[in-house]
Amino acid sequence: MSLPALVPRLNIRAYQPTAADKALKATQQKKAIKELWLLITAIIAFLLLVRVLRFILASLLGLRSSVSAASTPTEKTEKNCPELALPGRTGRASWRRIPAALASGFRIVAFRAQVPLGVGTASIAELFFICGYIATMLSLTLTNTKDLQYWFFEDRAAHLASCQLPFIVALAGKNNIISWLTGIGHEKLNVLHRAAARTCLILLWIHALSRAISGLSEKFDFSHGWMRWGATGLVAFTLATILSVRFIRNAFFEFFLLTHILLVGIFIIGGYLHAREVEYGNYFWPALVVWAFDRVLRTARLIWNNRGKGGTTHEYGSAIVELVSSDTIRMTLRRKMNWLPGQHAYVILPTVSDLPTEAHPFTIASIPKALDGSDGASEKDVVFLVRGRSGFTGRLRQHVSRNGICRVPAFVDGPYGCPPDLTGFATCILVAGGSGVSYTLPLLLNLVHNARAGNSVVHRVIFVWAVRESDHLGWISKTLSEALAAAQSTSLAVEPTVYITGPTCAIPEITRAASASSDGSSTPSEVGDGDKELPLYSFLKIIHGRPSIRRILQEGIDGCTGPVSVDVSGPSSLTKSVSHMLASKLTSPASVLKGAPSVTLHVETFGMSK
Repeated sequence: MSLPALVPRLNIRAYQPTAADKALKATQQKKAIKELWLLITAIIAFLLLVRVLRFILASLLGLRSSVSAASTPTEKTEKNCPELALPGRTGRASWRRIPAALASGFRIVAFRAQVPLGVGTASIAELFFICGYIATMLSLTLTNTKDLQYWFFEDRAAHLASCQLPFIVALAGKNNIISWLTGIGHEKLNVLHRAAARTCLILLWIHALSRAISGLSEKFDFSHGWMRWGATGLVAFTLATILSVRFIRNAFFEFFLLTHILLVGIFIIGGYLHAREVEYGNYFWPALVVWAFDRVLRTARLIWNNRGKGGTTHEYGSAIVELVSSDTIRMTLRRKMNWLPGQHAYVILPTVSDLPTEAHPFTIASIPKALDGSDGASEKDVVFLVRGRSGFTGRLRQHVSRNGICRVPAFVDGPYGCPPDLTGFATCILVAGGSGVSYTLPLLLNLVHNARAGNSVVHRVIFVWAVRESDHLGWISKTLSEALAAAQSTSLAVEPTVYITGPTCAIPEITRAASASSDGSSTPSEVGDGDKELPLYSFLKIIHGRPSIRRILQEGIDGCTGPVSVDVSGPSSLTKSVSHMLASKLTSPASVLKGAPSVTLHVETFGMSK
């Protein structure tokens, strides 16, 4: 179909507005902007209310209360014996469990069911927010436009796109009031950031194309500087959006990060110079204020975290790096800082990075407190496990390979993220694949710490780790053995299992030295060789093969009557498998109605949100 034939259908033609039309247009633009911000405020208020209600409910149910005196070994064994009759698991439905059954059904539908999108998958909740946001913006743009007459919506599209720029920038910031109010980490808000930014681009192109197709008057041609700035900003924004597509972002993250900051900066400056001509520049400069606020806070936190005397060893401005396997580096920084288990931080290594200010995010694989239940020393070991792949991590691996265990200049910015609080669950199932153990290990360490301090009701932890090669055990073997030893004097039962998924399983030889287990029997102690030493405790299971996610979850859920938390981190195939299993009859509303425990799933997405 030719363009002249298509134009009448789109109602893109010269329009002679009356004075009443101009007044109506101005009123509708202000109304649309007001409705947009009322909607955004209402959503944030709703999420805040949900957070407050969950906290109050947890307090009323005593989920945050302290654990009573430590149980005897006999009691500890009975808690986890599958042969015992489990109270509440009679197989008959109870009306008292209707709220828990409804909550289970909501979790399955909203968060665990995954929809394939070609370039990945998304949950129903993510699709609801993304599609709902796009539909809302288009509705506000195109309604009350006299049969889609372009003159009514061309400027309204630009107003709606520009007024939400501070909101879009805030969603991308590491420090933002939205995360503080809702408890949703910036890494999860990044999904909405991308959806809002792409919707904003669509509206700006509607604004530009509707004016171009309808014919530009003399005032709106490119002989004017403000028009050229508008076109420059739009092109920059378009390029930034194209380069933020997932496969480009993941394959060339450092290039994406640099170009994204540069192109978005050009867009905001160009948009300001364009809109200033018609006295709407106030839409743009608040976005720069929000961005500057985040940068100021990050700089202040960077200075605070790395404060202290440098001395000859430069401890406060450096990190110790060492290879713990052929492709994995352990990086340890000694700092006076606090964080929550499962949070991440940004590390700057000026002598390794291409740019001295280049910051890279990693999950903190340690906790700020001692395993004995005390707060520990004021100076903490901030530990990261870094897989050496390409780019920055590849250069770091080459540096350590050449120099061995060494100290490099390092600065840390953080912590960031809103990890779950596991102290109110009866059973915690921690599942990790590869370097995802950086997330589940500190959760385990914190559960042991809280058990020793008497601040947790958790009585069972199932710790599952799948790695490709057996020498990867050296990443956490010492820390894991210390955690298991500390847990022995508490009522907390920890069941660790390591799966070696590679073609071979060259486990170091096991010395047949007997060690007493909790049931009084003797089992072999597992010892290794040098730095590859295996944990010195009785209950570690090392299995050659892939884990059966269904069996692990089934045994963990069936053996408990209280609430269950499942935390998973690792390759997308692993997280999808766990989500799929928890969307099945394992946690169906019908089973919960008949007495099965409610299950909460936490998926660590920080590593995939880049």
